[in-house]
Amino acid sequence: MSDSVDERAALLAERLNFLFAHIYPRGGAPQSNEAVGLATGVSTADIADLRAGVPLDRPPGTCPFVSRLEHLLRTRVTESGSPYLLGDVAKSCGKSRVWLYNLLAGKSKPTLESTMAICRMFQVDASFFTDDPLQALARHFGVAAGAPYFSLPPDDVRVRDTKASVELLVELREAGVPAVIGRYLGSLPQPTQ
Repeated sequence: MSDSVDERAALLAERLNFLFAHIYPRGGAPQSNEAVGLATGVSTADIADLRAGVPLDRPPGTCPFVSRLEHLLRTRVTESGSPYLLGDVAKSCGKSRVWLYNLLAGKSKPTLESTMAICRMFQVDASFFTDDPLQALARHFGVAAGAPYFSLPPDDVRVRDTKASVELLVELREAGVPAVIGRYLGSLPQPTQ
């Protein structure tokens, strides 16, 4: 592995660990890899690797749809607390179980209509299925600069602004300012063109 790959992985780990250390869910404490994985669909193994400075071994353009759907089926439960059955998911999408089996096996592709039906059923945004791991993590932590935040040079305005915003949120939390103030502060800095 080249030094530049190692340096990028170390930078990514540093920034991701900064977010983990400082951005908490409402009324909570630092988030675990498992909690973030549950929310984003990024595997806890991938999160652990990224936080340790290990680059993901995945070809560019890999579609996370099937793994994210499997994640939802494995981790979400119905209102009654039971796991979702494949037949119920397929029926909710207006499709057959065979369609869902083929989708999970990679033998068929989801349509926009069926993807949106799955999103409604599991109450997730369509980005849950399309974001690459870094974009999903940036979205989860509210980093408006998105995935580029993890690789931008330290002097980039988006990196400096994001860091300053997170540090302000930490100061407000430590001062006991109610969480509702965050609504008035807005999200983390917007990307600049």
